Amino acid sequence: MTKIYIDDSVHERGNFVISGIIVTKENIENQISESLKNNGFDPENYEFKSGLNYRKYPKMLNVRNDLKNIISSVCKIGLVVLPIEERQNIGIETFKGLKQIINSNEFGKDIGIYVDENYFRNVNVGKEYAKEIGLENYELNLELDSKKFKGIQLADLVAHSCSTMLLEQLKIIDKKVKAGDNSGYEPDLEIELGFELWAGIRYNLLGEIDMERFETGDGFPMKMTEPYGLYISEFCNNELKENAKERFGEIYMGCIH
Repeated sequence: MTKIYIDDSVHERGNFVISGIIVTKENIENQISESLKNNGFDPENYEFKSGLNYRKYPKMLNVRNDLKNIISSVCKIGLVVLPIEERQNIGIETFKGLKQIINSNEFGKDIGIYVDENYFRNVNVGKEYAKEIGLENYELNLELDSKKFKGIQLADLVAHSCSTMLLEQLKIIDKKVKAGDNSGYEPDLEIELGFELWAGIRYNLLGEIDMERFETGDGFPMKMTEPYGLYISEFCNNELKENAKERFGEIYMGCIH
């Protein structure tokens, strides 16, 4: 079965919401539980959340790194971008994007969909939207507790990371981080946070290499994410659409060192 996990990240400064979509065929639930246990957290009572105070829970940084490794090794990523004004419609807008992503990829017909809390007024409303969009034939699991359905924690991490990238694209934040060991750069080199996040997920974003452009154009391998892994809501204004496309629409897949 293909499992799809969904969670969102809301950013008033940028006037947008991003739904992160994790696609995998692996049993990632046990891997996430093991990471929490290994770092001293009971997975029944604790979970990874991007908004955690890491000073209070410093070992959650280790969990975050483990989750990044799970994503890079066995997951693919999709994104839905919508304006904050449509936050109340995040459920149906995310389902529109999910339908596009499923139709554009070969996930098979055996698909389980796992959606975090507060996407719908209630489960029945979510099922009505799913029928309206054309997702009713898949296994729907709505309004879930991410402590119990741990794959949602990966979607939270993706949504938050990509939101940070978009905030940087919009010139709302400008934060530098150390390149660190095993980065391919000098460890103390300061790089943009958005670049560091992009480098960590670019291979996992759903998309297709533009082979014609690669073979006959400038020779750079570019992955095109629309419609495979990126859905930009029709309600986004031109500024948000253009910046979302600039940040996520084309992904350079060549060497960056």
